Amino acid sequence: MKYLIFLIAFMGVLPLGYILTLNRKYMRYAFFAVLLPVMMFNQVSINFFSNETYRGTSRGMEVSLVYLVALAMLIGMWLLYRKKPFFPDTGSKLYLLYFLLCIPSLINADNVLFSWFELWKMIMMYIVFICSYSYLYYTRDFNTVMIGFGIVATVTFLTVVFQHIKGIHQANGLFPHQNSMGMYMCLIAPVFFAYYFNRNKGWKRFLFAGFFLMASAACMRTYSRGAMVCLPFGCTITVLLSLRYQFHMRKIQILLPIVLICFFGALLLLPNIIKRFENAPKESLMTRQYLAASAWNMMRDKPFAGVGLNNWGIKINPPYPYCEYRYNNKRIAKDFKEGIVETSYLLVGAECGFLTLAAFLAWLGYYYIAACKLVKRLRWTQLFYIPAGIVGGLTAVYMQSTLEWVMKQQVNFIQMMILFATLSILLKYCDKFAANKIEVSA
Repeated sequence: MKYLIFLIAFMGVLPLGYILTLNRKYMRYAFFAVLLPVMMFNQVSINFFSNETYRGTSRGMEVSLVYLVALAMLIGMWLLYRKKPFFPDTGSKLYLLYFLLCIPSLINADNVLFSWFELWKMIMMYIVFICSYSYLYYTRDFNTVMIGFGIVATVTFLTVVFQHIKGIHQANGLFPHQNSMGMYMCLIAPVFFAYYFNRNKGWKRFLFAGFFLMASAACMRTYSRGAMVCLPFGCTITVLLSLRYQFHMRKIQILLPIVLICFFGALLLLPNIIKRFENAPKESLMTRQYLAASAWNMMRDKPFAGVGLNNWGIKINPPYPYCEYRYNNKRIAKDFKEGIVETSYLLVGAECGFLTLAAFLAWLGYYYIAACKLVKRLRWTQLFYIPAGIVGGLTAVYMQSTLEWVMKQQVNFIQMMILFATLSILLKYCDKFAANKIEVSA
C-alpha cells in the first residue's frame, strides 16, 4: 500500500509543483508546501526498507511530501531560469565536505543499510536547502518564509491548547516529540520577536508579536528543560543585538509590556516548571553522563572513521564494550536497547570520527558567523530583523544541542536548512540591500 501511495504522490505532486513553479505568481504557494507539511511530517512521509524499532537518527529511507515538492520546484526553477551552481556558497561546500567525510565510517558500520538511511536523509535535506536558496534567489520573498513559520507556530499552539485541555502534561503539538517542538520554536521565536521589536509601523508587527507569543508558549508547554533554558537566552541575545545596532527609546518602551506578558505567562507555568526540574529523575542525568562517556569511548577507539554512521543504536549495546557502566556489559533486561547520546556533537564524533565532527562544526559555525556579519551589514535596513533573530535562535539551538540530539531529526533539520538558505541569500546581496535600504517582500 505504501508503494502505491508513493507512486500516486510522485505522479501527482511533481507535475503540480512544477506547474506552480512556472508561474511566479503561484510559486509562493508551492513553497508553502515545503514549509507547512512539517506539522504532519509522519503522515505525509513514507519509509522504505524501514526498521521502526531501531533507536537511531534515521529508521528508513524516508520520502516526504516536503522533499517531493522541493524537488519539483527545483526542477521547475532550473528549467524556467538560468541554472545556478549546485553548491552556491561556502556553507554548502562545507556541508558537502561533512557528507563526504561521513562515508568512510561505513567501513566500521555493522549495518550499512542503516548508514544509507542517514546519507539519504542528508541528500534530501540538501534538496530542501538548494530549493529554498533558488526560490529566494529568484523572488527575494523572505516574507513567505516567515509567514510559513508563523502558520506552523499558530497551528502548533492551538494543538498544544487542545492537548492541555485533554490533560497531556508534556505537549508535543503536531511534532514527533516535545523536544523536537521545543527546538523548532527556539529557533524561530527570536525571529518573530525581532520583527516586532525592530519595526515601528505596520499591522504585521502585531501579527509577528502574536507568532512570538504562541511559539514561546508552545515551547514552554513542552516542559523540555533544554528548551525552557535556551529560549530566553536566545531572545536575550536578539534584544541585545537590536539595541546595539538599532537603538531607539521606543524599543525600551515596548520591551516592558513584552517582558511583563512573558513574566506572567511564566508564572502560570511556574509550578510545573519547578516540578519538572526538581522531580527530574536522577537516573536521567546519570544516563546522559554514561552515554556521553560511551561516546568518548567510541571516539577514542575509532578516532578517524567512528563506529559507523547511524550505527550508534547497534554499537552501544552488547557485545560491544563501549558502554562500560553496565555490570559485565550485560543488558539491564532482555531485549533492552540503550538510547542515543543526548548531544548532537558527541553523536557525530562517535559515529564518524573527529575529522567529520570538525567539518560538522565548521558547517554550523559558518552560518552562525554569517548571521553575525549580517546583523552589522543590514543594521539600517528593514531586513535587519532576520539575522538579529537568527543569531538568537541559532544560539539557543546550538546550546540545546549539547543537551538533546533532535537537531538531526528531519523536522528540525528542514527548518535549519531553510534558514541557512535565507542567510546565504542575504549574505550574497547584503551590500545591495544596505545601499538601497529597501524593504524586500515585507
